[in-house]
Amino acid sequence: MNRRHKKKVKVDHLAQAKEKFAAIEWKSKLDQIKVFWFTLPKLHRRILSVLIPVVLVLLVLPAPNKETVSTPKPSNERVAISLNNQGLSEVVDNEKKSESMAETGWQSYTVKSGDTLANVFRANELPMADLNKLVTIEGHDKPLSRIKQGQIVRFKLSSNGELDILQLEKAGTSVMFFRLSDGGFGRSK
Repeated sequence: MNRRHKKKVKVDHLAQAKEKFAAIEWKSKLDQIKVFWFTLPKLHRRILSVLIPVVLVLLVLPAPNKETVSTPKPSNERVAISLNNQGLSEVVDNEKKSESMAETGWQSYTVKSGDTLANVFRANELPMADLNKLVTIEGHDKPLSRIKQGQIVRFKLSSNGELDILQLEKAGTSVMFFRLSDGGFGRSK
């Protein structure tokens, strides 16, 4: 007989349990329990006579729903924010650009030969933790990893000095990363 294709024997576990239950001699078991019960001290018997029904009731009662506990639920509502999606190459006059950037809090950096985004962050004293968060949501086109010489990186800091918005121009399109309310970052094209 081939051991690989050996048929498994079907077992009726319910029938086996019924047979074992019927084979128990309940009279002798109850007598043993009574003997054990009366060997216990009176205080222990009283405590057990209270605890056993309580435990049985707790086993029968259903567990409370997790929803009954009042925990604050995060809102998944979208919030409209206004972003300047104007391409960086569309800014014509350097004086107007520097004045408008100073008024709105935007800063810019022109990528030099051999620069990486980490160099850009270090040069502008931006937190490296924010760079790590940005790279996790970068996307398949890799705008952060593939910065090139002459590319302009614009960023805006929040009132407490954290990176709020980062904008990169790539192939005539602008990619923008912005801080979410939970401290992470989101991406728009």
